[in-house]
Amino acid sequence: MKKVFVVLSDKNYLEHFKSLYYSAITIGKWDGDFVVIVPESDKGEFDENEFKGVKFFYGESLSGDPRTHYYKYYLWDEYFKQWDWIFYCDLDVLFFNEIDLDLDNRKKDVVYANDCNYTPLCYQFEHRKEQRENFNKKQIERYEWMRENWMSVTSFQTCFILFHSDLIDEKILDSLIELHEEWYVDLDLVIHDLLEEQAIINVKFMDRWEELGDKWLNVYERANELDWDYEELIKSFYDDEDYTGNGTIAQHFYQFFQPWSLHNVRFYNVYRDNLKGFEEL
Repeated sequence: MKKVFVVLSDKNYLEHFKSLYYSAITIGKWDGDFVVIVPESDKGEFDENEFKGVKFFYGESLSGDPRTHYYKYYLWDEYFKQWDWIFYCDLDVLFFNEIDLDLDNRKKDVVYANDCNYTPLCYQFEHRKEQRENFNKKQIERYEWMRENWMSVTSFQTCFILFHSDLIDEKILDSLIELHEEWYVDLDLVIHDLLEEQAIINVKFMDRWEELGDKWLNVYERANELDWDYEELIKSFYDDEDYTGNGTIAQHFYQFFQPWSLHNVRFYNVYRDNLKGFEEL
């Protein structure tokens, strides 16, 4: 059974991939392949030979010149059919126990991810009051439609995604790009700088996803504890949770607590050690 660990990066974040790679190899005991999806505009802007034989896939430029996040659509490119299972992981993740995807017990016709902190699908898209005040007629109509139809529809987070390559046969990439044109380009209803492409992927798989598992921590509870108060989020802190002891496989830290953030005191030090370890592999 062939499996691949996929990440997404542009040329500016590839240094952070080194920490994730080292964590996955040494703590997670990952024994499959690695692929980094990079926008084609960054091709030739870095030395692939620095990355221990990792493969690189260059995604064609997307309409509207979106942030790198949206190149996550390319997980469903035909290129990935050379593997049986595709496991995607965000860069701001660390591993604490061996990676166990339980592949023998997974279905081949769904994506696996975890619930997005109890967020209904309609709130994956722009819904904040200060933003709604500037909506045009088309945006208002779609917002009201979403509230009526998607308020009770659960949504998932895309920091961890697992699926079988059988799904790629269904022209999902073409459909995602069409949804991108609708929601990002035409309606402009994604939540920029926060949820981004996650909303669009949720629309595609709203009735075709199941839970990845509770050992994959997609929610970083500190954000909830601080009630998402930005001034509090960026204050220095030390995380004393025993992730290894409690059986956590991986923790996703959010953009506010990335391991390379100086204010995340414990894991900034782990991150720096991982970079050194990567160079010594």
